[in-house]
Amino acid sequence: MSSLGFVLRGAVQRKKQHKPSAFQPIECLVTRTTPRPELPPELWMLVIRFATCSYPDPLDTSRPVSFLDPPHVTQLRLATYYATMQQKLALCRVSKQWNEWATEFLYEFVWVNRAGHARLLARTLETPEGKGHGRWIRRLHIQITTLDKCNPSHLRTILDASPDLAIYSDHRSIRLTLFSVNSPLEETCTPDDLFQSLPTNLRRLSWTSYEASPTPTMPLFSVLHNLTFLELHFHAPMRSSFAVSSPPLVSPTQMFNLPQLQTLKTSLCSNTFELLSTWTLPSLCNLSLISSDFSYSSPGFLAFFSAHGAKINQLELGHPSSNILEEHYITPTRPVIGRPSLASLLPNMTEFICSANAEWNWESPDWIAPHVLLPSHPRLQLIGVRDIGRGDWLLIEQMRSLLNRDAFPSLRYVRDMGPGLLKVRKGLEPDVGMMLFWREVWDSCGGRGVWLEDLEGVNFVARDWKRLGFDVPPPPDAV
Repeated sequence: MSSLGFVLRGAVQRKKQHKPSAFQPIECLVTRTTPRPELPPELWMLVIRFATCSYPDPLDTSRPVSFLDPPHVTQLRLATYYATMQQKLALCRVSKQWNEWATEFLYEFVWVNRAGHARLLARTLETPEGKGHGRWIRRLHIQITTLDKCNPSHLRTILDASPDLAIYSDHRSIRLTLFSVNSPLEETCTPDDLFQSLPTNLRRLSWTSYEASPTPTMPLFSVLHNLTFLELHFHAPMRSSFAVSSPPLVSPTQMFNLPQLQTLKTSLCSNTFELLSTWTLPSLCNLSLISSDFSYSSPGFLAFFSAHGAKINQLELGHPSSNILEEHYITPTRPVIGRPSLASLLPNMTEFICSANAEWNWESPDWIAPHVLLPSHPRLQLIGVRDIGRGDWLLIEQMRSLLNRDAFPSLRYVRDMGPGLLKVRKGLEPDVGMMLFWREVWDSCGGRGVWLEDLEGVNFVARDWKRLGFDVPPPPDAV
């Protein structure tokens, strides 16, 4: 017998003598009568919830809105929304059971950035298959391009089908009936009529009132008694920009009472702003006033802050100070003798946000205040500066003026509200001049004992400069 045959016969014998292993596959040990272990639907819902959650949570209404939160670019927010929706759609395609579980998370946040999206969603909610899906919508965000406005009748269909809606935002994205001569459905619904379809348990509202008529009316916001955030704008595309707009009509019997409103953002004109002084806002603490034609010398400005200024903790004035100076010297106003200052109207303010385009005030040529209306404040702790896009000498002097100990004795933080300092900290700033500008500002803050923060609220310290290759010999009292 050849050696090869001997080896093969030995292998066959060893194979016959091999005893079966004591370890059997699991499917052999489990009887057919044993049920397959399954997670309860509640746990699967939690798994899908954590798999599709994002930060910050777009549905969170537990904390008040702060204007110091990092503003995200609309394109980046929309890209994040689309990425989250793709993930939710992938989970819906796993199985019929997963589709039933994940549909709730698919509808909870709806971003309409095209008029066709609102039309398709309205038609879906009217079909037998999607008739009950509106109960899952908790946030409706409408922000589209200028030439592609939404049909208000489609939005009313969506709102009527969303009883648990908590956040509604309209950023001038609704088509006016005046221009919709080819859409007969719009004759039964106007943009301002959508207010009647809002649920009364709404928590946050960004509302645009379209002044299509010469005498617009103020919506009854007091019916939204759970409202904590209100963004209010008036849009009048048919009016000339040079025309003086009249305030919305408000009945003397209308008592606007918003007991839970904490944050108010508005771009109203001076006459309309005076109406807000009659509102009852016991919880108001954050205010953002952004307008290009607001009159600080009007009675409405003083009336509002006299009524609500003592409660405000955070204030943002988004106005060019140069326009304020021109108005101060050109616009005929009442005598300034005895007029209270902004610091006296807001005695409890600790956070102030302004713009970096302040002009030189020749009444006080030694220094530049952060805002011409706020030359000093005894309790101010944080100053945020927006629109820092240059590093010239005037801006350096303005930033140093913030550190005046006599003007702001309680100041502890200076924050860049733009991406400039954040880009420097991450090493993404290619302009050496801007890096040297921030180095000058940081040195001045260190000598005053004030923290310099970037957009995310992170302190800029000496090791950040060392990491960027700067020689930093910090003094003993430097930050």
